[in-house]
Amino acid sequence: MRIAEGDEAAFTTLFNLYSTPLATIALRMLQSEPAKQEVLQEVFIKIWLNRDRLTYIQLPGPWLRKITIHECLQYLRKTSLYHSKLEDLKQEDASFNQALNAISVKEIQHAVKRALQAMPPQRRTIYELSREKGMPTKAIAARLGLSDGYVRNALSAALQTIRSFLPPAIRLPVIIIFLFF
Repeated sequence: MRIAEGDEAAFTTLFNLYSTPLATIALRMLQSEPAKQEVLQEVFIKIWLNRDRLTYIQLPGPWLRKITIHECLQYLRKTSLYHSKLEDLKQEDASFNQALNAISVKEIQHAVKRALQAMPPQRRTIYELSREKGMPTKAIAARLGLSDGYVRNALSAALQTIRSFLPPAIRLPVIIIFLFF
């Protein structure tokens, strides 16, 4: 009755009397110290905010236990939904990244194709033997009857041509890929 009338000292007594047993229930249900603290805080805030209804409570112990269990279940539903939504967002993000990568790869392939078409025939041949057939520069030079230095310069010029056909946003990553492969 005193809590219903706004007596803070009576509320403090209620808190001191029931917080430990209610904390035990919450910890058992939630298996998390931070979650237990959050639920206990919510329970006692609701009690204080709805204190005018406390005059109808005959047995505060079982009533507080019931409220705590209800709040624990609410917390579990809320966090379960949160984790579910988070997982959905992660899956959507992965799908978006895959689509974006596929677009980037297609864009790169198209740019390389256009660049190859714009190259002189001998430079294109040198590039194709190096990058598509995996031949070393010395083997290309021997096969085409050219010097090794000429083949290296032609490859460098071919890569420069390809870079010029790439959109600016993807030039740096592609340059790195071309340098290593």
